Amino acid sequence: MSRLVALLTDYGYEDTYVAQVKAVLLCLCPTCEILDLTHGVPPQNVRSGAYLLATATPYLPENTIIVAVVDPGVGTARRAVAVRGVRHTYIAPDNGLLSLALRDDPPQCAVALDNPRYHLSEVSATFHGRDLFAPCAAHLANGVPLDRLGTPIEATTLISLPDIEPEFSEGVVRCKPLHIDHFGNVIFNLRRDEFAKFHPDGGVAVVLIGKDAHATPLPLVRTFGEVAWGAPLAYWGSNGYLEVAVNGGAAAHTLEIGDDSILEVRTAR
Repeated sequence: MSRLVALLTDYGYEDTYVAQVKAVLLCLCPTCEILDLTHGVPPQNVRSGAYLLATATPYLPENTIIVAVVDPGVGTARRAVAVRGVRHTYIAPDNGLLSLALRDDPPQCAVALDNPRYHLSEVSATFHGRDLFAPCAAHLANGVPLDRLGTPIEATTLISLPDIEPEFSEGVVRCKPLHIDHFGNVIFNLRRDEFAKFHPDGGVAVVLIGKDAHATPLPLVRTFGEVAWGAPLAYWGSNGYLEVAVNGGAAAHTLEIGDDSILEVRTAR
């Protein structure tokens, strides 16, 4: 098993939560290497966390141990799980956070992390990242087999986020927001490779449906400089998803894009 542990959380950068997680990892596995993917996931935003995780995992070395914690249900009956994919091993709450990562890295086996031998001696009801997930990751990095961490579960029972896939219908694809990045660009849940299978010939119109069903046509361009400063646009982002931006501005604010917004891609056949 790899000794590289990659971390993704919504813990932020102002408190010591991330440092506590790293301290547990290093105490239990002093030789492990730690890579921060991000700790800036919007608080409790599992959907955004799922997107961010999926954008990082393709670039990680094989067999990385990933601890992903965006956990609004911490301390409830939601399961804590470890999942071995084809490329990596994931430790996370079973709340849909792994939905997109496991789409590209199909699960081979999974366990519920219910063996207290591999937790800290005292497990807080509100900080499983430190007391449960980090110790399990450290033990994996030390060579403990996955199946010792808990009870085997069927990978098909893992929670998947609702509306994580776009809706394809005759001539129209309806997409929903996944994430708003640092620049205010809004990433929607349509991937270019999926769309190419649906409509391989190009010739599309992109329309943002916002508040009160207000429709805003958007040019689908290759890069920001193809539209005027301050103008809105749609483009295929660097992670392969359809994105909406404003050249020199923040699309989420300027176009008032919220969780209920819909992006329609209408094909010309």
